[in-house]
Amino acid sequence: MSFSKGQVLVHPHHGPAVVSSFQIHPRLQKDCMVLEVQASHLMVWVPLDQIERVGLRPVLDQTGLDTLFSVLRGPADEEDHQWSRRFKDNTEKLATGDPLVIAAVVRNLMLRNNSHGLSQAEREMLRHARQPLLTEVSLALAITEQAASDMIDAVWCAATEPEAS
Repeated sequence: MSFSKGQVLVHPHHGPAVVSSFQIHPRLQKDCMVLEVQASHLMVWVPLDQIERVGLRPVLDQTGLDTLFSVLRGPADEEDHQWSRRFKDNTEKLATGDPLVIAAVVRNLMLRNNSHGLSQAEREMLRHARQPLLTEVSLALAITEQAASDMIDAVWCAATEPEAS
């Protein structure tokens, strides 16, 4: 994949970032892509030979968004009944940075919230897990994060409404 200055990429741990330049890292003496993370203005140097390993990727296209929305509409995954194991499993899934895995965590937490309620820690996890999805959808569709939030809620609510007879 080729990259260009000004391009928006998604870093799996930092979120959306703009390619600000290509430089040789002063200490590593390696060709690097310098990214400016949009949310924090953090500058991240990624060696060009490590881009795949780091997991940099372009913002989801329409096909990717359709897949993400179908994950949100899907049934809940089977999960552990013990809170601590469920929380650990969700934390590990969120750390992957994969938007489809994150969407599954969000869906599972929203479904659990509707049926059993969530602990304070799980409510915080849900809030935290929704953020990268909101950012991804807003960038992909060039809409505000609030509009992305409304869209995600509408997709999920439509999927959980009982069928009319």
